[in-house]
Amino acid sequence: MVIVAASDQHLGYNRSDKSSFEAFLYQIRADTTITDFVLLGDVVDMWRRDASGVFLENREIFDKIASIAKDIKVHYVYGNHDYHLRYLKDHAYPFKFRPELTLPGDGRKYRFVHGCQFDGLMKKAKPLLDALCRVMSDDMGNWESVVWAMLTRDPSDLEYFSYPISEKREILEKVKELLQKPEKRFAGRTLDAIEKEACDCVDPGEILVFGHTHVPFINKSGTVVNTGCWVKDAPIHNTYVRLDADGPKLFEFGKGEITEKVRR
Repeated sequence: MVIVAASDQHLGYNRSDKSSFEAFLYQIRADTTITDFVLLGDVVDMWRRDASGVFLENREIFDKIASIAKDIKVHYVYGNHDYHLRYLKDHAYPFKFRPELTLPGDGRKYRFVHGCQFDGLMKKAKPLLDALCRVMSDDMGNWESVVWAMLTRDPSDLEYFSYPISEKREILEKVKELLQKPEKRFAGRTLDAIEKEACDCVDPGEILVFGHTHVPFINKSGTVVNTGCWVKDAPIHNTYVRLDADGPKLFEFGKGEITEKVRR
């Protein structure tokens, strides 16, 4: 059994490395040793873009994924940016959209989640962000990026601060409340807290694979892996995980294995 997992492509976002991900899909299709391919959430970015528009724009990507599913089992675990997929019914894709996935293999259990479950900030902001996603458009996506930048102080989102926000008083008041909380930052200690919560929830005989943070790592015991991301904002991007009888391995597409492990 050989499983490959990748997450956080954020297709539709202007910093997504779509061309590299397309090349990666060709590599997956050609690798006859792979038995399962797991898309681990935030493949498309519905926070910044109109949902139907971003799917049409990336139709060829999903056609390639559907083609892969002819020979390899494809699994799609949706993330917080894949908002609408949790409600998609009666679709023609040859795979399911699910909140989590467990696969047995090689005498162990592999558990896949996107990772927003471990993010305290996401739990607090979820009602606000879900409400915005329901009325999302490409223009509104600029506004939502402003909100997220305010919550996280992520420098990569500063380009969106030019969007007019004066009329969004009610949302700004809710954002202001969230900013009073000590868990407000996605960077720094909150990122460490996400990783610690993930590592603390692993059961005996289990390997946990998640994404969301855009920071790839494998812990010292090899029981927790983060898939990283495919957006150029991250210092290390275009990463994926390969799981087989020898244990989990992290790779940067086109560059080789990432061998450094973290002490957690």
